[in-house]
Amino acid sequence: MPSRALYEQVAERLRASILAHTMGPGSWIDEQALAAEYGISRTPLREALKVLASEGLVTMKLRRGAYVTEVSERDLAEVYHLLALLESDAAVQVSQTATAAQIVELETLAC
Repeated sequence: MPSRALYEQVAERLRASILAHTMGPGSWIDEQALAAEYGISRTPLREALKVLASEGLVTMKLRRGAYVTEVSERDLAEVYHLLALLESDAAVQVSQTATAAQIVELETLAC
C-alpha cells in the first residue's frame, strides 16, 4: 500500500497542533520556520496549508500569509443552530422510515 503524500502528513501534523491549541487562534503561521522545523521544503507545507484552509482551520491572507482561523462566539452559535436543525430534520426522516426494530435499537442507544 503506498504511503501518504508528504503534504498530507504535514497537514495532519499541523491539524493536530491547531486542535491541541499549540498554534493559537489568530496566530500567524511562519512557513519558513515550520519548513525548517519539519525538515521539508515550503512546497509541501504550502500544499498542507491549502488542505487546512479548505477545512476552515487556516485562513490564507493575500500577501500576508496563513493564520490559524479564529472562531467567534457568533460563529459557534450559528454552527450549533445549524446542527440542531439538521439533527431535528434527521429525526423526522428516521421517524417516517425506520422499522420497528430500528426504533427499538435507537431507544436502547438513547438510554
